Amino acid sequence: MAIESPLDLASFDPWHNQKRADVARIFDTIGLAPFPTQLWRFVDSADDPRRGAEDFLRAIGIDPARVQAGDEAEIDRANEVLELLFGIDRIFDRVTPKVAAALEARLCSGDYRAVREAAGAADTFERIARLGRRWPKSDRIAVLDAFLEEVEAGLANPLAIRATDVALAERIGDRLSRQMMAFDAAMQATWALHYSLAMRWPPHWGATEVWIRSSALARAESLEKLLRRDRRLRPHDVDMTIRRLESANARLEQLTARINRRSVRVGPDSGQIPRKQPLTELDKAFAFFGLDRTSRLDRGTLRQRFWALARKLHPDQAEPDATSQQAAHARFVALNRHYDLLKLQL
Repeated sequence: MAIESPLDLASFDPWHNQKRADVARIFDTIGLAPFPTQLWRFVDSADDPRRGAEDFLRAIGIDPARVQAGDEAEIDRANEVLELLFGIDRIFDRVTPKVAAALEARLCSGDYRAVREAAGAADTFERIARLGRRWPKSDRIAVLDAFLEEVEAGLANPLAIRATDVALAERIGDRLSRQMMAFDAAMQATWALHYSLAMRWPPHWGATEVWIRSSALARAESLEKLLRRDRRLRPHDVDMTIRRLESANARLEQLTARINRRSVRVGPDSGQIPRKQPLTELDKAFAFFGLDRTSRLDRGTLRQRFWALARKLHPDQAEPDATSQQAAHARFVALNRHYDLLKLQL
């Protein structure tokens, strides 16, 4: 079917209900692509799809008449805006109407750089905000909780985020992620050691050993409370507090080592079964990835192993029922946690 004018839909059947298909065909004829979500909002809300398409072009600062006339410069500029809109579609869905209007005003004025920077800031802040899904509020240290609140506030208006703030937030997010992994590993070790000592406590041990265990556990509990409650801790203070927590664990490990040595001396004829020390988080990570704990860790090998496991363990590969999906999600979260820990060893 011949079309006299690229934006003239008069030759289409007026009762045709596929307005989107009509507009997509017209845009293809002109050479406009891709099709951002905002286009369909204009088309769907208009009685005449031609008018909806023209209103959309005007809204993004493009002259429909020049596009209709085949002006290559205006078509190139339209495609630049369309590609930009297609890449930042989600921003308009998560910001307030006022901020969305400000973004559209920047587009109409031709300030594409500001819109791209806002999109980049929003993507970075969204990536940082995923830390909140990885560590629920009840599991976080307080400084991470405070930081995520600032990130959420920034996501509400990405136009107000400066490039320097984006870079700083990314560094802070990376550091807090490492600190949370170290805190998690330390706390898991604390409770594993506490349980092991409670189950294997030698009956002949006296007040000295009891004091070592109780003081180390009290120290660990105090440090945990500090990290979970104090939102004003500086990065260095967080690192030092985690090291003190690890030192408290070291005292418990010394008691565990004494029990292990005693089990070896007693031997199998005593009727006692020697018990192994609990696996550390790093041991679990190596085992999860099927890597030798004593071998030298290689970045390329680790990355290849991660992608192989990611493809195998992704929830999309699991059965659709809720139980299978929940188990698959737990395995995938564990994969990413172990991968982050192993990367720190490179």
